[in-house]
Amino acid sequence: MRMIDLPVAAGRVTCFVFILLSLFAVICALFTRGNPKARVCRYVSELFALLSFLPVTVLEEYSVWTDLQKPFTPWVERCVCLPAWLYFLAALLLAAAEIAVALRLRRIGRTSLTAQSVREGLDQLPDGVCFSLPDGFPRLVNNRMQQISNSAFGAGVSNALALNSRLENRDFLPGCAVDVDKGNTFFILADGSVWQIRQQTINAAGKPFTETIAYDVTERYKIICELRKRNERLEVVNRHLRDYLNNIDRSVREKEILNAKITLHNRLGQCLLIVNNYLGGSENDRKAVTDQLRETVALLQSDAPDAPEADRLDAVRKAADAVGVEIAIRGEIPERYKSLFEVALHECLTNTVKHAKGHRLEAGIDEADGVLTMTFTNDGIPPKSPIRETGGLHNLRVMAGKQNGSMEIESAPAFRLTLRFRQEEMI
Repeated sequence: MRMIDLPVAAGRVTCFVFILLSLFAVICALFTRGNPKARVCRYVSELFALLSFLPVTVLEEYSVWTDLQKPFTPWVERCVCLPAWLYFLAALLLAAAEIAVALRLRRIGRTSLTAQSVREGLDQLPDGVCFSLPDGFPRLVNNRMQQISNSAFGAGVSNALALNSRLENRDFLPGCAVDVDKGNTFFILADGSVWQIRQQTINAAGKPFTETIAYDVTERYKIICELRKRNERLEVVNRHLRDYLNNIDRSVREKEILNAKITLHNRLGQCLLIVNNYLGGSENDRKAVTDQLRETVALLQSDAPDAPEADRLDAVRKAADAVGVEIAIRGEIPERYKSLFEVALHECLTNTVKHAKGHRLEAGIDEADGVLTMTFTNDGIPPKSPIRETGGLHNLRVMAGKQNGSMEIESAPAFRLTLRFRQEEMI
């Protein structure tokens, strides 16, 4: 059966099928744009579109001839007289061929890089990306960069130069801030995310472009803030350590100077007491007095070493025997305060001989209610006025203070020197 012998409705349905095939071929050709690997498929699709359009022209003229009884164009008349099954076969072949082209385009789209795939890939990035011309006009901006711009300025990226200007002028929405740390600028959004923006000029296809990238550095910024707080705390600790070391050095120097003063004061006091006693007509050996003077002179010249700590108490006793003073000690001397006790005993011996003209010096050590008390008294003449703390007494108070102790001096009814130390300070 020829196509011209078919009903008009069948011819119009066949024409509609070829129109669909032609549109499908055009769509396949459009999908090949921007993909060099699909160039052959584009040519084939365009050819299929033309092949599908030829039967449409024939069937349209056949429809017009049926309705208006107009004469056929010679070549159309020959085509209309062809068997109908040829049209149906041509439709099936075109459909199969176009489906094969469509499948081929699908495989090519999955395995090749296209403009659309580049755009989709950039939109999937966690960082913001913007490529713009030298005048700031954006050519490619991904979704993340648009989100950052909307959060910071309330609008998308319309011009990269304007974006830079607003960043430099800190012209952004409330809640956003900028922090600079060691040359690095961090842009903080209202939602707490932190971004670092970098720009560079690149060349693509012989044209200059400005590449703007916003990196998500939220976790890095948190670490930087934590390190900054730790550095501040370390700086405070270091400052305290420097002050502590300076205080230690000063304390050590003061202690050395104080010990030197006390040693010199004790030696000179012993020497003066012995010489004074000898000149007063005592029975001291002249040679012993001479040896004492030589030791004192050697001490002043720093040629003679100080007496060992274990011999200091014996030295005080010998000095007391030399000037005719009896020393009575009651109680056990704590090892921690032994040096301080010896200095106090020697100072009281000097005052007993020099000022009180006494012959007996008593020292008592008591402990009660967690307080250690040292008392020193003599049988000499009571002071006529309050005692001024100079020289040895002043040094003694300084030594007691360094060991968290207190010192009291009573002038009436008799001389009494008292040193007190709390028991918890002894631990």
